[in-house]
Amino acid sequence: MRSNSFTHKLGGMLDLPLVVPSLSSKGFQYFKDQVSGENKSEISAVLESLGSCLNESYLISAYDLFHKFYINPERHLTNTALILVDSGGYELSPEFDSSEPKLTPVINLKFTHENYLKMLKSLYAKHKDKPLLIANFDWATRGQGLLDQVRAARRLFQGFPNWSSNFILKPDAKSKSIVHAKDVVPIANELRGFDVIGVTEKELGKGLKDRLKRLAELRLALWDNNVNAPIHVWGGLDPMVTPLYFFAGADIFDGVSWLRYAYHDGLAVSMESGPILRKDITTPYDHNVVLTRLENLSELRGLANNLRIFASGKEPNFEVFGSRKESLKSAYEVMSSIIPRFEGLR
Repeated sequence: MRSNSFTHKLGGMLDLPLVVPSLSSKGFQYFKDQVSGENKSEISAVLESLGSCLNESYLISAYDLFHKFYINPERHLTNTALILVDSGGYELSPEFDSSEPKLTPVINLKFTHENYLKMLKSLYAKHKDKPLLIANFDWATRGQGLLDQVRAARRLFQGFPNWSSNFILKPDAKSKSIVHAKDVVPIANELRGFDVIGVTEKELGKGLKDRLKRLAELRLALWDNNVNAPIHVWGGLDPMVTPLYFFAGADIFDGVSWLRYAYHDGLAVSMESGPILRKDITTPYDHNVVLTRLENLSELRGLANNLRIFASGKEPNFEVFGSRKESLKSAYEVMSSIIPRFEGLR
């Protein structure tokens, strides 16, 4: 049965689904800090201006922390109910999330398993009482068998017993680029010790239909083997697509589109369109960007609440989605026709 909450190892409980704003230097500009002389990401300014608003959850990359791309980011670990820590695979990969424009070339600095472990140990020494949900170093386990991936993740997580674990499934060695439920079934018993099971959006398939079907198959396969951990779709944060991933069985979603687009009435539009929709075209650009991102956070909270209301009903009721109700209802009906046992996901 689908859970409606996630409990961290330190005892904190959060309602599901979680819609998590991500912070990443990837694709953004850098500047030279006048005090330290170090390169910093422009996303450091997001933490400065909006860090106090990220009080439910947010995701930050160990890659960015290790390379010191943010100015004193650890002070923002205090008042947030759950902080997700990515192991750097997104920054190391040349690919972007499906919804992201490729604004700047990707600059891959060195970041190894040893670097990740060093970063986690540093955080644990100072913040082991903080509610962190940490990922395995999935970049290093690409192309490995699933059992080897599990064993590597366990070795990592054992060093941080206070924190919850987020195991990112990579495609099995035989399946190359796609995560298939049939490959997971033989090792499903090994997954019960993980608090969250993750899969990247791209590794579910190229098209939306394939991604939704494979995600639902994965959720059902895990349930059939008594693995009830929430599924996290990495990079699956688009206000229109996220509900479909939720319908397909996922419960945690993250992405950086909230940094690049303006969310309006459940849609993502260009950042330049934001002030027009807000009827405020005279506001200076930098000020507008901050306002738009603040409004985006409010939209994400609203999306999470609407999904929770939808899940609480005995029957699907799409009225909660407002102007998007007919589009999402139609998508739901198509999913019902192409995904076996789909109704069992509610």
